[in-house]
Amino acid sequence: MRAPKLQLQLEFAPGSRRAPWSGRILLLAGLASLGLGIAQWSDLWLSQSRMAAELTGLQERSAGSMRPVVAKADPKQVASTKALRQVTSTLMTPWASLLTSLGAAPTGAVALLSVEPSVNKHSVRLTAEARDLQGMLDYLGALQRDERLSAVVLVAHQVQVQAPGTPVRFQIQAAWGDAR
Repeated sequence: MRAPKLQLQLEFAPGSRRAPWSGRILLLAGLASLGLGIAQWSDLWLSQSRMAAELTGLQERSAGSMRPVVAKADPKQVASTKALRQVTSTLMTPWASLLTSLGAAPTGAVALLSVEPSVNKHSVRLTAEARDLQGMLDYLGALQRDERLSAVVLVAHQVQVQAPGTPVRFQIQAAWGDAR
């Protein structure tokens, strides 16, 4: 048996078919709207270029004539702001930690005469009086071992020869709080 032969007929150019009139009209309308869009875009692009050049010219002219305006601060307002910052800083200071540190040191042989904290520097200057040099050194050592204080140093000391018992008056400087 033989297989039937298949014939394939390809038609590359069938009879010339023309596009209908409605298709031609739509094509022309599309081309016309494309042309109109391109024309509008070019007009906008040109006007934008002109405006950018004009703006650049205005900026160059105004840059030469403009001087920076410095607002004068009201002295009352500056003083008020400064006082407010100082009060806020004082209120935010960890006073309890400082006082606990000073209270933890043995003061049996030492009398604390003055405590002068510097809130801005987070430091404190102590003026005290001890019965003898050993009492002063014990107090200094106790403050140096306290973890809440740092950079504890003896600034000055003086033996009070004219006072009964010859006490020693001394000053200690220490950093505290966030100074570490």
